[in-house]
Amino acid sequence: MKLAFASNEGRALDSHFGQCNSFAIFEFGEKGYRQLESRTLPAVQEETEECDKFQQRVDLISDCTVLFVTKIGGDATKKVLQAGIILLQSEQGSEIIPQLDQLRQMLRNRPPLWLVKAMKRRKEED
Repeated sequence: MKLAFASNEGRALDSHFGQCNSFAIFEFGEKGYRQLESRTLPAVQEETEECDKFQQRVDLISDCTVLFVTKIGGDATKKVLQAGIILLQSEQGSEIIPQLDQLRQMLRNRPPLWLVKAMKRRKEED
């Protein structure tokens, strides 16, 4: 499954969802993880409404199963969840690789229900 991290620098969670211009995309599974790419938003025009900016970000990561962010507002949360993306919040500055290692450890030991469902859903789609 694909995971998206709201990260302008690509190494750590460093941006609020509505202000993030780039997402680090990783492939994650039972055998491990690997970075696939960094996806960057096209330049946003000033007259674009907030909801449009949120939808633009959601569209950019619509093929991802999980989104990691530091913060996200109510309207953006609705759009992410409506797209079927699982939303996880973490501390500002949290490095991506330790997050992935922790997720992998959870998968090996006692995975939470959301992770089991997400892995199963992705297997069915593949």
